[in-house]
Amino acid sequence: MKHRSKFLVIVDDSVELSVAIRFAAQRARSTKGGIILLNIIEQFDPQQWQSVEEIIRQEATDKAQAKLQRWSKVINDLVDIVPEVIVKEGVPSEKIIETLESDDAIRFLVLAAADSDQPGPLVTLLA
Repeated sequence: MKHRSKFLVIVDDSVELSVAIRFAAQRARSTKGGIILLNIIEQFDPQQWQSVEEIIRQEATDKAQAKLQRWSKVINDLVDIVPEVIVKEGVPSEKIIETLESDDAIRFLVLAAADSDQPGPLVTLLA
C-alpha cells in the first residue's frame, strides 16, 4: 500500500513560519500529500515543587496546542487539508529527528528562507 507523502513543518515563533506553512500547504495540495505540524516545548528540569512543574508544563502544552490549532485552521482555509498536530517536549533537534524517524511517510522537512543574510533559527539548529 502506498502512503501519501507528508510535509513536516516545525511550528515556532520565527518570522519564516508563515512562509513555510504556505509553501507546505500548496505543495501538499498539488501532490495530494499531508502535513504534520510539530511544536516542541522546552524540557522542564525536575524541581522540588512538582505540582508547580506540572502547572507550567500544562500551560506550555496548552499554548502549543492553541498555536498548532491556529496554523491548522490557516492550512485548512487555504487548501482544505486538516494537518496532523503534534506537541513534544524536549531538545528541539532530537525531537525533530525522532518525529522524522517515527513516520515513514514524512518525505519533506519544510524550512523557509530567512529575509536576512543569516539562516533562520531552524537551519541554525539543524546545521
